[in-house]
Amino acid sequence: MADEPAFERGHVIWHDGLFKTTARPWFILSDDAHPFHGEEYLVAGVTTTQRPNAIELSETGWVVGGLPEPSYVSPWFVTTLKHADIDQGIGMVTDEMSATVCETVQTYLS
Repeated sequence: MADEPAFERGHVIWHDGLFKTTARPWFILSDDAHPFHGEEYLVAGVTTTQRPNAIELSETGWVVGGLPEPSYVSPWFVTTLKHADIDQGIGMVTDEMSATVCETVQTYLS
């Protein structure tokens, strides 16, 4: 993905799992205020496991793309990923969905 344009907050992408050998979806939290925007992203893990306080990526929450199964952002599972290591983009959610995810992540940091 090194030659592809930068992803924006609210994009969902495929990247290798941190503890698995298979790729998983990740929700991009950072925006162009991130010091390494376009090179590195702050992300939250996405899973098909519904857990308390996870945020559902509902069918109506997507602007473009989507996932084949019901999926949930885990706002407590945050890390950084390099742009060059991203497998591909999946889609992008609405601004409202993105704001909900980012606001929920913040509750785990304060």
